[in-house]
Amino acid sequence: MPDLRNRKNVITGAPDVSASGGITLGKVAEKAEHIPKNVKDELAAELAAIAAGYIGNDGITKTVDRETEKIKDWNGDTVIVLTSEHSVMLKLVFLEGANAEVLKMIAGENNVTVGGDGSITVVDNADDLPHRSMDFHIKSQAGRKIRVFAPDAQVTNVSDVVYVRNDVIKYEVEIECFSDIDSNKLYSFISPAEDAAVASPGGAADAGGAASPGGAASPGGGVSPGGGVSPSPGGVPGGGDTEDAD
Repeated sequence: MPDLRNRKNVITGAPDVSASGGITLGKVAEKAEHIPKNVKDELAAELAAIAAGYIGNDGITKTVDRETEKIKDWNGDTVIVLTSEHSVMLKLVFLEGANAEVLKMIAGENNVTVGGDGSITVVDNADDLPHRSMDFHIKSQAGRKIRVFAPDAQVTNVSDVVYVRNDVIKYEVEIECFSDIDSNKLYSFISPAEDAAVASPGGAADAGGAASPGGAASPGGGVSPGGGVSPSPGGVPGGGDTEDAD
């Protein structure tokens, strides 16, 4: 059997910073038309998406938790396996401690006030945290693009916030993804690889009358490698006929 492995199917998860820094936060995607269909679709303007800014170098962690229950018959054999619980969680670190939209997501919509001079006031209380849509743009090798879209996401846990001289103020969060109108919690889109044209050795074109290595014409064209004139079969160079010897 031939080797069917394909390096183009091996992908990495670097942020596509050209797409608003890689992550945007918006209103909950409540309609089917709010859901992107591929990596290129523009987000619906109704979502009013805003950049979330820098994210920690551990990137984004997705955790899918599925709990099942086995239904067995009288003989003790499994008849069917039912999903009893299912959740999708995201984990990441927000690095922009003065990004008002990030602060609203981790502290509460009404608990963050931005002054006319750009100053920010944050209060902590027991208010429920807001729901947001989240759009992640990722790039890989071979020109592949990856997009992860959460229609309805809510921060459920914020780790300790540390104020020290030798590190930035950051917010490590866990985010729960909720079902949308189609009962989907998270969408992932992967674009095809971009195939580059491959030239033959020496930069020459392929067979079929194209140039051979070194720039000379291919066999049948009358010119030998290096551009010289090839001798005619059984004759003198140049294609002239020879005379029979006496």
